[in-house]
Amino acid sequence: MNVSSKSYYHCSQCRSLFESMPKGSEPIYCPHCGHVVEGILESGASLASSEARLDHGDASPVHKFGIEKPENAEDASDCKFADAETVAVQLRAIFIIWIVLVALVVTIVIQFNRVKDEPEVPIISAAETGNIGAGDRQADVYALPKCVDAITGFLQASTASAKAQYVYNGVGLSREMEAYYASQANFHPEQLGIRIVKRSELRIPGVDAIGAICQTEGGERFEVVFIRDGNEWKIEWKSFVRYSEADWSLFKSLDNGAEADFRLYMRVMDVGEDLAGNDIMLKFYQPDVFRGREFDGYASDSVRVSAYGSQGQLITKIANDKHGKAEDLVGMKIADFDPEHFHRVRVRMRVRKVSGEDPTLELVELLADHWYDPAIVRDTGLSGGSE
Repeated sequence: MNVSSKSYYHCSQCRSLFESMPKGSEPIYCPHCGHVVEGILESGASLASSEARLDHGDASPVHKFGIEKPENAEDASDCKFADAETVAVQLRAIFIIWIVLVALVVTIVIQFNRVKDEPEVPIISAAETGNIGAGDRQADVYALPKCVDAITGFLQASTASAKAQYVYNGVGLSREMEAYYASQANFHPEQLGIRIVKRSELRIPGVDAIGAICQTEGGERFEVVFIRDGNEWKIEWKSFVRYSEADWSLFKSLDNGAEADFRLYMRVMDVGEDLAGNDIMLKFYQPDVFRGREFDGYASDSVRVSAYGSQGQLITKIANDKHGKAEDLVGMKIADFDPEHFHRVRVRMRVRKVSGEDPTLELVELLADHWYDPAIVRDTGLSGGSE
């Protein structure tokens, strides 16, 4: 059989043209899609005309590569609409996934900050608890978060009256608090992330008290005594702010003979065999409320006290008794916070002015060897006095 015996076939399914030998009674299959071919195209000019029409796409919806195109504009529009709807579904899915991821990230951040802001509750060792029972230890752990809430609220309050609600006996101290904060215009620290890093139960008769060293996120440390007031824990305010009747830095500018009570650090410069002219030389320092690990307060001018007078003997006793001690008489662990050889005292001081000379300071009386409010520690046996 020669080439001329071949015929051209048109597939009605994929509309392809192909050349094939007749197979008698057997069906002819389209080599492109496998469909049974029913019609035969003429050869010669008719075939060329058909190929031309197919190539230009103006007489048949058959692509020359055998890919069917939409037969009309409506079909094309439907295809475009289907594509647009698919893209919209994909965009909605992406948006939903993005929202879920954002919500997840926000939840993780909030949970992380909540855990970070929770106060640290130290493990209570047997040495610390002594004879404290299991119920007392549980109550102590329960109290610490309330203590953190109290000091946080106190520091964030902007007025004396707002602060008073966090203070033990705040109503009775309202006059002193108003006067104190009126002269402390810049006293409003933004302390955040407060946690208790050390604590100890205090032996103050008649009250439940906790002495705590707190620390901020910035590393600043400060000391607070908390006292139970019903179901709440309040701040022992006078020891916290080192309350004094006058501004220590401006005290020498007052008139001759002016007196005031102060809570200060006292340092004994020489004692015992080092006495100079039978006098004890003292220096006083304004204690900081907030500070880092080290104390960098400025020393006052030297103050002379007779070594053999009542005040001198009391100062010598304080210096000897507290040397190397880890805590004060109510159990506050002062050794972890106070500079070495510095003693907490409440003193009455007097200004002395002589014409032509610089003002000097005179120790009138050493009132107490602590900073607590005398109304709270009056039954402890600590030296007290009144304010």
